[in-house]
Amino acid sequence: MVNKARAKGTRFENELLTYLQTVWPFCDRAKANNESNDFHGIPFPVEAKHRKRWDIPRWCRALQAVAGDGERWALVAAPGDRRSSEAPPTVMVVPLPFGIELLDHWERNRGPLPSD
Repeated sequence: MVNKARAKGTRFENELLTYLQTVWPFCDRAKANNESNDFHGIPFPVEAKHRKRWDIPRWCRALQAVAGDGERWALVAAPGDRRSSEAPPTVMVVPLPFGIELLDHWERNRGPLPSD
């Protein structure tokens, strides 16, 4: 018997993997039950959550513990039913210092935008 929640999580991890492979072509999903790090071949832990109820503080604490220095990790959360027009978008949560580092890198490498 297939666990529907586990199957939904696996589908979401595979969807996220497709995005991650555009940056790290050789990354892959980690083994099942890997604590707070759903992928390998990435330079920091990434956790995928596809849940009806979000517990972002608890998930962030777990990622911070796995990250060691606590500064570089990413949580990707999707609502349980993304078909609903009222569902929030899939989001990525990162620690503020890491987010600023990413924004700085983007700003230095982006080139002019059409609105510039």
